[in-house]
Amino acid sequence: MTWPVSAIRLRAMEQDIRFCELDGKRIAYASVGEGPLLLFGGRWVTHLEDEWANPRVRAFFEELALRHRVVRYDRLGAGLSDRNLAAPPTLDSELETLAAVHVACGSGEPATIFACSCAGLATTAYASAFPERIRKIVFFGGYVSRADIPEATRRSLVDFVRTNWPLAAQMLAGLFIPHGSGDEIEASSRYQRHSADAETAAGFLELDLSFDARPFLARVTMPTLVVHRRGDRTVPISRGRELAALLPNARFVTLSGDSHLPWAEDQRELQRALAGFLDDVVRADSNGDSP
Repeated sequence: MTWPVSAIRLRAMEQDIRFCELDGKRIAYASVGEGPLLLFGGRWVTHLEDEWANPRVRAFFEELALRHRVVRYDRLGAGLSDRNLAAPPTLDSELETLAAVHVACGSGEPATIFACSCAGLATTAYASAFPERIRKIVFFGGYVSRADIPEATRRSLVDFVRTNWPLAAQMLAGLFIPHGSGDEIEASSRYQRHSADAETAAGFLELDLSFDARPFLARVTMPTLVVHRRGDRTVPISRGRELAALLPNARFVTLSGDSHLPWAEDQRELQRALAGFLDDVVRADSNGDSP
């Protein structure tokens, strides 16, 4: 996978890719850095090797890995994990996948979970069921549900991914990085198509757009940071505000920009907010507009 390279310098860090099993299926996970465990929840479709080859994405994870052991994984059906799914993904299967990775990499250590977008759904269910396993949670571009999208629109979008994956991947890439160059949009589209086939991508999207995390939120009492970009084109900021309002112990931080991906756009605001929460250096004001 070739990514457009701007003036981003790669550092001398390499990820360590390993596998764990769940019901006879292999889940791929990668770790980098040392320190407290920072576990990234499973995003829509990912590919650990291709993601690491993107200089901007890699720089984001390497910055966090200076102070943490950063662990990411590919959901079953995507990336380096087993691609054959016997049935469409469910909340239970996603919860079990997250738990299996945590057990494999955690050695009993409570984790801070970083939940980007749809990863927040399985994360809230996991934190509700096993609060003793979670220290803190960061939600980036997250939501309680996508009740703001009419059912007919959700159905059309899932069908679009299933029946015309190349065009759907390109359209979604434009939503994720609205100001990306043509090369960046094309690279992101190729990345999505290489990460999962059309049926798997559609199955994940259907789950991610139809699930409602509201029943779990009252029991997610550990410290949480909800970060959202003001102009997010994929998940409106109102969805992030709702999430922060329903969590018992949340700080809400808004960032400038409109990209849905944490590693896109200016990183200084985001890294300050994360350092203040993850490292307890500087406290972000609750419901504030900036770190």
